[in-house]
Parts: sequence; structure tokens; C-alpha cells
Amino acid sequence: GTLVVTLMSEGRVVALPDTNRDNKADSTIDILTGLDNPHGVLFRCDENGNDCRMYVAEEDVVQSYEYNPETFTATLPKTLASLPQGGSHSTRTLLQHPDGKRLLISVGSSCNVCVEEDARRAKILVMNFSDDAFDELTEFTRGLRNTVFMAIHPVTGEIWGTDMGRDLLGDDTPPDEINIITEGGNFGWPN
Repeated sequence: GTLVVTLMSEGRVVALPDTNRDNKADSTIDILTGLDNPHGVLFRCDENGNDCRMYVAEEDVVQSYEYNPETFTATLPKTLASLPQGGSHSTRTLLQHPDGKRLLISVGSSCNVCVEEDARRAKILVMNFSDDAFDELTEFTRGLRNTVFMAIHPVTGEIWGTDMGRDLLGDDTPPDEINIITEGGNFGWPN
């Protein structure tokens, strides 16, 4: 009954609870404030919905928090990864891989069309979950100018992601894409 959203330009993560179940938020509750363009949010709880961790991707970092869904509080932040900041694309999307063992993090390009100087850009990166400890970031797939949203197909279990095409070639050229994301793939940006 609670929707959790990010307000990037305000640096906030908020809860929108619907306590009376009328399909309208009853209030807006700050969970986190003072963040750097927060975008991606992911929750992992035990099988009973308890012992929850909330993961938040800001422009420059991914952090995890102990999360209490009753009080809408996030405490004990833990920095998991540093991310490149600046440039044209500041969104960082999170998705739990279908295997349940890995965290996917999309990082857009720094520009419209260029050769990236930072090897973490224009990719989806991956980390392993392991009792809330993480390995280093590694490349999951590349050649993605800016994959802003990712989802798991409910039937096939494939990872689908939107990708914004380059700018300044006309209204519909090239078209934006929905890609079926494959590990080790190369989706062609910037060429």
C-alpha cells in the first residue's frame, strides 16, 4: 500500500502511503533527504517482508540502508559503489537480476556521441549480493547511451531496458529503443 519514489531535483526519497486503501496517497513522508540526484530505488526483504534493505542510486554513489516499512525510516547507510558524475546523463537505475544474486546498475553516457573516458559509462554494471556485502563493479553489458528504466519480463524472465537514442538528428532519428539486455552484449553506442 505504499509507493516509494525519488524526487531527483529535490534530492529526496519519499513514501506515499495509502493507509485507507482508496488508491490515493494519504501523505508524503520523507525517507531520505539531501541526496545527489537520487533515481534508482530497490528493496530486498526476507521472505516474511521483514529485515529489509533499501538500495538507492544517486548520481555518484550506490548506498544501502536498513529500512523499516512501518516507520518509513532508512538508517545505517553503507556505501557500496562510487559512480561517475557530471555530463549529460545523471540517472542511475537499479534492478535485481533475475538470478536474485546480483544488482544491476545502469550508468548513461557523459555526452551525446563521444568516446567515453570513464570505462563505467554507457553501460549496465553489476555487483554480487552476498549477505549485503558486495564485490567490485564489473561490466554486464555495454553500448547503451542511457538506459533509464529496466524491468524483468513477467513471462520470459528476460531483462528489458529502454535506451535513449542520440540527440540532434531530428525528432525521430534515431528512434529510442527497448532492448532485451544480454550479459556480455554490445548495443552499439556510440557507433
